[in-house]
Amino acid sequence: MATVCSPTRAVRFVHQLVMLIAMCSFAAAASAQTTVTLSTPGTHITVDTTIQDGTSAYTDFSTSDVLASKLKSVNTNRRILMKFDTENFIPANVTIQSAKLYLVLKQAESSESRPLTVFHVAQSFITGATNWIYYRPGMGWRSQGGDLDAKFGTTYIGNAVGSAYAFDVTQLVQRSVNGDFGSRYTRLALVDTGAVSYVNYKAFHSTRSADASLRPRLVITYGAATTTTSTPPTSTSTGTALRLMQWNVHKTMGSDGVCNPDRIANAIVAQNPHVVSLNEVNFYSGTCAWTFDMGQKLESLLEQKTGVNWYRQSVNVYGGTSGYGNVLLSRIAPVSSSSTLLSNSRGVAQMGIPINGRTVNVFSTHIEYDNASWRPTQIAEALRFMSSFSEPRVIMGDFNTWQGTTDYYTITNVLQDGWVAASAGGTATSYNGTGATEGTSRIDYAFLSKTTLLTISSANVPDTRVNGVHPSDHDPLVVVLRVN
Repeated sequence: MATVCSPTRAVRFVHQLVMLIAMCSFAAAASAQTTVTLSTPGTHITVDTTIQDGTSAYTDFSTSDVLASKLKSVNTNRRILMKFDTENFIPANVTIQSAKLYLVLKQAESSESRPLTVFHVAQSFITGATNWIYYRPGMGWRSQGGDLDAKFGTTYIGNAVGSAYAFDVTQLVQRSVNGDFGSRYTRLALVDTGAVSYVNYKAFHSTRSADASLRPRLVITYGAATTTTSTPPTSTSTGTALRLMQWNVHKTMGSDGVCNPDRIANAIVAQNPHVVSLNEVNFYSGTCAWTFDMGQKLESLLEQKTGVNWYRQSVNVYGGTSGYGNVLLSRIAPVSSSSTLLSNSRGVAQMGIPINGRTVNVFSTHIEYDNASWRPTQIAEALRFMSSFSEPRVIMGDFNTWQGTTDYYTITNVLQDGWVAASAGGTATSYNGTGATEGTSRIDYAFLSKTTLLTISSANVPDTRVNGVHPSDHDPLVVVLRVN
């Protein structure tokens, strides 16, 4: 479900990037972005190993050619530990624009989709001496199985053997290179956080694989060094209100047939949201974005127009460096961010937004239009991904479904429709008088948890036309929530 690229694409991707490491000058705070790939065993990747409980609790698996996860019972539980040298190969305090860990699946016990969650590991473990009990010779974990603290997103792993799965570790690498954890090495664990089952074993190729193209790699893109402060500027509170905006931007092509990211950015700024969910965003592809990343372009435009930092989480449903997908943009620094792929080339982006002392987990997705038979599976997968994050939750997107359908009821059985809730309270407004977001249809939604932690304050479909021209073929939906 979260497959991002084929082995052929993975090989090409590595070949394009790996030579950049030698060209990086860490002495200068260059303004241009730099991409490096950390993949060399022993230097870039100093540890990659499996730890297992029970009778194998003291076993060293650091020479194995697989990295395995499993959640069942004592003697079979497995976790993956990895350590990357971001201290010597990434400058301190740079802005990490993207950091993706790619692992190629070697074996899957079944087709069951399993959530592998990234955790930071508090202790500095070493190769050849790390197991379920110890992280160094004679030095035991405070909690057997690894001292896990902050969580940094979840990727669902299916059974696409031979394909690469991506783990978004941007925020983890950012905090690591800022020195927030002491050492600037990036230490992580991959842990199956799903329900106990009998056939959930997943195994990935390790750095010991004979085929270098199948080995783990961490691809990092960063910008200029910031300051000597340990963390980037953040905003963790906007009172109790959270203003969200959902918009299918149609690759930024307006009703006049012109691609215009600036027009989209102006419309977003006019609505003053804290978080924006965007669909049909192209990355180095398509008529409107052959030569650039549309999500990155819109982020840059918002920063120019608002004068504040914005944060981005994308999901590219085709993998690699080019494609199409969804983007979350936030002017509140997220405490977590991640993404996953759904069946049939769809995906979900996630951000944890801190507000009023809580973390609101916000998601962006786009459900299938052409093939209605795919929608139930995609919706079920998206809801399952959401359920691995804490309450309260909000998922926005173009769902390509209508009130009264089975797909709609599948969602509203567990979540409430923000527009309907606002209508019931008399606070739903629309320039077109109907709330429709595409033609005469209301197919763009903000669904939120049925919890007292969130209250819907208002919903609005605003008029974004300029001189009669719509910036997209959809109208946006703006909802305001109170975080209790």
